[in-house]
Amino acid sequence: MDAFLEGGSNVFDAEIESTPNIEFQLSKWEDKEVLINKQIPENALFTTSIFLNKLRNFYQANLDIPLLIYGFSGCGKLTTILGIILECPAYFPSIEEKMDSRRVNNIIYFKSLDNEFAKLLVYENLFFLDIEILTSTTEISNYLCHIYRLSKSKSIDKSRKIIIIKHIEKCNKDLQRYITFMLDKINSSTSYIFLTTKLNQLDKKITTFCSRLVFEYPNETEFCTIFKNNYYNIFDKRYLSIPYMKKYWEIYYNNKYNIGNTISQIKYLLSNPNISLDKLKQDINSKSLLDNIARNFISKKMKLTALCSVVEIRKFIYTLSSINIDLLDFTKYIIKNLLKSKINNKSKSAILEQAGILSKNLPLINKELIATETFIYNLIYIIYSGGENPSNL
Repeated sequence: MDAFLEGGSNVFDAEIESTPNIEFQLSKWEDKEVLINKQIPENALFTTSIFLNKLRNFYQANLDIPLLIYGFSGCGKLTTILGIILECPAYFPSIEEKMDSRRVNNIIYFKSLDNEFAKLLVYENLFFLDIEILTSTTEISNYLCHIYRLSKSKSIDKSRKIIIIKHIEKCNKDLQRYITFMLDKINSSTSYIFLTTKLNQLDKKITTFCSRLVFEYPNETEFCTIFKNNYYNIFDKRYLSIPYMKKYWEIYYNNKYNIGNTISQIKYLLSNPNISLDKLKQDINSKSLLDNIARNFISKKMKLTALCSVVEIRKFIYTLSSINIDLLDFTKYIIKNLLKSKINNKSKSAILEQAGILSKNLPLINKELIATETFIYNLIYIIYSGGENPSNL
């Protein structure tokens, strides 16, 4: 029965420690990383020079038009927007030139100044709100109303308020209509920058009122240059050689340009002696990192053995979560590999049924780790029972 679990030549070992990747869970960035600086240099931003120049034109015009920026989740939209905000005359205009070091362009240095609206982050005349972290329609409404009140108030130094709102696609129709009301009432002392991952879910008035910019992702050559700008003084030189950079690009591309996930996964690879890029770089055109992880997981973990294997499965899932791998994407690769295996058609049909249930329920579930773990156990039962439905247990 275990024959179908045997992996190919590209499967690599990935044994999990008892406390997996705790350093990635405690600290996202290392001390020397450019992305934790108060002022992130332009050459460290993961986008194209063309996009930066488009954005710069709006900044130099003092953001007199609301901006709507669209791109994949985690691609670096916010980091890029703040990355060249120093060039906008409206940002922190009261600062003297000799004290320019007080300016920041990094969201991690923003603060919460209002206990009642603690999720609205502020630095001088820059305001940032992530709709995704708000827990209810009522809370979103309260924050938007608060922002509107702020937009009508005048600053002591008469500076323009620059308000950045992320994930406006999470607002329902009524809330989006309120945003259009905010735009109707916009004044000369307020600028808006909206970020979204789904243009087709926005009210048409928002998309027409704002100037739209589609975020541009770097190609392979640009990515390699930017990556080296970030890590030349952190990684050993051999880890920045051409074979490694090609593999990093693959990981970035397969992550749909999610730079946070990409960096976390690269660090994981370089820190784990059992998953060495020395093996991966031998075949630059090999399957994606996530596909390799899924095939390895099937061959190493999805077996009916001692109870300790249950603990190992849980460790593995928590490890994936700690390096920001989307668990739904991981299960898709598990399913894809199982459907290509030698198990019988009845088992494959039952696996697809379980996959449909998971994909429908996972976005609605609070504890996705537990849901994923249960799903894996169900797959193991299906495989070893010859296709029996786990709900019959």
